[in-house]
Amino acid sequence: MQTNKLGRRDFIKYGLISSMFLFSGCSIAQQKLSLRGVSNSFPSELINSLSNTWEFFPISDIELKNFSYNSILQEKTDLIVFNDGWISNLPFGSLQEIKAPYLRDDFSKQARSFLAGLGEDYKNRIFPLAVSPWVILFRNEDSLALNNKNSWKVIFSTALKNQIVFPNSPYLLISIAQKIGFDNDFSKIKSQAKSFDDRNALNWVVSGRANATVLPLSSCVDSLIKDPRLSILFPNEGCPLNWTVLASPMLSSEPFPTDWFNLLWGPTYFRRLIRKGFFPPTSFSDLRKKYINISQKYQSIFIPEESAWNRSWSLPVLSFEEKKNLALYWNNS
Repeated sequence: MQTNKLGRRDFIKYGLISSMFLFSGCSIAQQKLSLRGVSNSFPSELINSLSNTWEFFPISDIELKNFSYNSILQEKTDLIVFNDGWISNLPFGSLQEIKAPYLRDDFSKQARSFLAGLGEDYKNRIFPLAVSPWVILFRNEDSLALNNKNSWKVIFSTALKNQIVFPNSPYLLISIAQKIGFDNDFSKIKSQAKSFDDRNALNWVVSGRANATVLPLSSCVDSLIKDPRLSILFPNEGCPLNWTVLASPMLSSEPFPTDWFNLLWGPTYFRRLIRKGFFPPTSFSDLRKKYINISQKYQSIFIPEESAWNRSWSLPVLSFEEKKNLALYWNNS
């Protein structure tokens, strides 16, 4: 009878093979879910509230200059976070539906209107995470002779001629002009502009090189609180809304993390998000029922009048042809 004996070399060989399987299994088990996005385009609480099963991969500004969001769909990506202006850069066929029905059932009127403006192709594939209004930031407002101080018409004040930094978005500016009855002639807006500069808008005003700018509230909250020369206007007509959204690539098999969303807008992070100029995609009226610990001076900034908030609006996604016509419309005015 032949007895199979395990020699020293065999023992080592099989031990190494077993170890390889063990480490391979650990590697698979420890592979984290991936969230990708441009760091300064969303509240840091989004990252802080991530569970340890997730990992954030930032997209740097340098990469963004020659970058299409579509390229990261080829990498391992479970969720992408970005601003609503980038939605049309992602082919809707590369994104999967984000269901989360009980969260969607609780969306506010503003969130529902935003999703409706995305069209059938995108509305179930995009998930609104947070929203911040575009507002007017002034420097030394009391020293300026301003007209229509509670309206977007204030931008046409003589004191602001060649003194406003506007976002480099004809679509946004046309929507504001149309809101106040300037539908056909945009030359008046152009004549007021010091510059069209999204990236450095805040610096223009803080440094005194411009008297006002139009930018998202979330972009200027810190400076507003630290610098007494700065003030904010949330016009009576409402404001354009800047949405932070999530999308999930078709290649991801991970279900939408509803617990994460609930944690982000739960008691731990809620007040911090509001104080950073972000609002939830759920009922706005509920904000006034919650204790946010904001001084009286800033109450009207962080929680604007509900009537003005209800008049605020989102920008629908444009087709290529609509973008082309809009550019011609703007350039020829």
